[in-house]
Amino acid sequence: MDIQLLFFAAIKDHFPDLKKIEVSEGDSIIHLREMLTHKSPSSESILKVSRFAVNQVIVSDDFVLREGSVVAVLPPSSGG
Repeated sequence: MDIQLLFFAAIKDHFPDLKKIEVSEGDSIIHLREMLTHKSPSSESILKVSRFAVNQVIVSDDFVLREGSVVAVLPPSSGG
């Protein structure tokens, strides 16, 4: 099943052309994080501390993805 991906801030540079990804039924945010790390090993340190939002709601790592979900990867922010 396909999910749409949105990347922001520093993490966006690691996935400039990735807009969607295929996941299996029952896959969670944990698995998605592992898949993304595999696609871009240099993103691992940012992905470890990033939050994930599904359909505009921040979710926990054990959240199970569904067909058509829109997943935003939100790295930590700083500044003022």
